[in-house]
Amino acid sequence: MNALFLSANNSMHFAWFDDNRVSAGTISNHWKKRSPSRFEIKSFKGKPLKPQDLVSISSNDSLHFAWYWQDKGKCDPQYALWVCQGHSSGNILGARRDWYESALPKGAHRDNLLFITSNNDLHCAWFRKGAELWVGRGPSECLYKTDVYHCLLPPDVSVEHILFMASNNKSHFAFLRNGTYLTGKGRKLERPRAGGSYDLAELRDMLMV
Repeated sequence: MNALFLSANNSMHFAWFDDNRVSAGTISNHWKKRSPSRFEIKSFKGKPLKPQDLVSISSNDSLHFAWYWQDKGKCDPQYALWVCQGHSSGNILGARRDWYESALPKGAHRDNLLFITSNNDLHCAWFRKGAELWVGRGPSECLYKTDVYHCLLPPDVSVEHILFMASNNKSHFAFLRNGTYLTGKGRKLERPRAGGSYDLAELRDMLMV
């Protein structure tokens, strides 16, 4: 069982695993409030999907969102981003709203899109431009409708150090490969004043100290 995505709302942080289970807890302990339980993903146009097929899973206080790349073959662009919605109290991603297309910010595409996070107000598409982290924000149908900007990281942190990202109404969280995390409002992510770490046993083989 390996964690594929982390997400958050205003009361819990979630860890989504490759065996179709999800746990809930705190930023430092993603199991603390709820042990892993089963979830399902609604099929995409008749195609069954596994967690490994998804781009991201994000959350807010009432819904979870599953994000998926559709391969359109020889079309330009080749890949289209789709999203579906499910209630956080349910166990099927897509039960609330079936798959619909989502537009990415200019310059964001399948090869440089890193994470998608959500809160009660907006959805955020985090993508890479060269060595920089950029983010577009908007409704789930248009991930750049509100704004697009460069997000500053600490001098000793690069984009490659970020393993997962999550958002709630107050902050964004960047979980680093060394077991610590950054937090901030979007234009700048910093280390928590008191320091901070997270403990997810399933990630230990992936962490680089």
